[in-house]
Amino acid sequence: MNPKKFWRRSQLAALLLTLTVPLPAALPPAVSAAVQTNAAAQQPAAMQKVIIQGEQELPVQAIVDQSAGSVRQNAAGQWVCPTIKQALAQIKKMKLDSAAVLLKPGIYREKLTIKQSNLTLAGMTSPEYTMIVFDDAEGTPVRPEDAASGRKLYGLSGSPTFKIHEDAVNFQAVNLTFSNDFVPEDHPEMKNRQALAIKNSSDGSSFWNCRFLGRQDTLYADAGRQYYKNCYIEGDVDFIFGAGTAVFEDCEIHSVNREGDVKGFVTAPSTPAGKPGFLFNRCHLTCGFDDGVAYLGRPWHPSSAQSPVSSAVTFRNCLIEDFIAEDGWSPMANKGGISEPKDNRMFEYQNTGDGARITKPRRQLSEAQAKDYTTKAFFSGWVPETVFVR
Repeated sequence: MNPKKFWRRSQLAALLLTLTVPLPAALPPAVSAAVQTNAAAQQPAAMQKVIIQGEQELPVQAIVDQSAGSVRQNAAGQWVCPTIKQALAQIKKMKLDSAAVLLKPGIYREKLTIKQSNLTLAGMTSPEYTMIVFDDAEGTPVRPEDAASGRKLYGLSGSPTFKIHEDAVNFQAVNLTFSNDFVPEDHPEMKNRQALAIKNSSDGSSFWNCRFLGRQDTLYADAGRQYYKNCYIEGDVDFIFGAGTAVFEDCEIHSVNREGDVKGFVTAPSTPAGKPGFLFNRCHLTCGFDDGVAYLGRPWHPSSAQSPVSSAVTFRNCLIEDFIAEDGWSPMANKGGISEPKDNRMFEYQNTGDGARITKPRRQLSEAQAKDYTTKAFFSGWVPETVFVR
């Protein structure tokens, strides 16, 4: 190991202990299964687990337990279901204004679309023990159950493991892993290999102590106001992207290794002009490689945009390791031509670490400007309430 990196990382250990960031990698299936079995054996009965939002206890309408065998109601009147899809079906039948679902530890290989408003999904323990995972990519052949779409291949929006529809306002998740385990190197025959872990179009959505695992296009922050607290997000190319207004606080943002000297791009915002875009506050940017560089982001101007785009992303008060390129930002070739960072809203403010260089291409906010780059300013009256399980 590079002695300089070892020294620096040892110095960062104390700081990392102050962030409740989950483990940075998915466990191998055999190890994961063994750990989950052990974790499940140590879990208290379901009735002893409650979801807290702010100072309010949320009533739980359904519990997902892979060992349940069939859908049934327990003595407390809660639905106990083997799959998340079955639990969501029961919630839909109840026609509630709001609902909460607890997930027991397990690997849930399901592809899901959420349309229920005011829905909370919560893992009972640490997020590495409760994973929602699938492996579709843009270019994967459409399966028979989706043949009605008329498509032969899934597109970008057809690839997500977990899709949150715009109707699902105020969606909340806690202690969960959202993963797309598609391996692009195993499919050289596919031209497009973007594989989303999640596509989020929900206004007022929040994620607490969650993990998002993938490669290219891991997290699609598509629309609405979104909040991510104490989360872990990994990928390589454009792995946090979209037109939404999203704030990431106290998160670990991890660039994984891939072939080539340029390892990828952390962000690719497609922000409509006049909207705030992405804000990373007190985050830690890490990498899984010793050689090569990655970029903080590049401006995505999709040809499908219905209004002018002014890509916006800001990293403030972040700890940035030295894998970020000296010039920080990269141009992007879009269908309308090359989009340059300097012509968009891509900024930094009071970052630290060997990767937080101040160079001419890396524009810094002034103290006066920084007052408008806060969670409160971005969310225009919406205040996310802390969600946890006890």
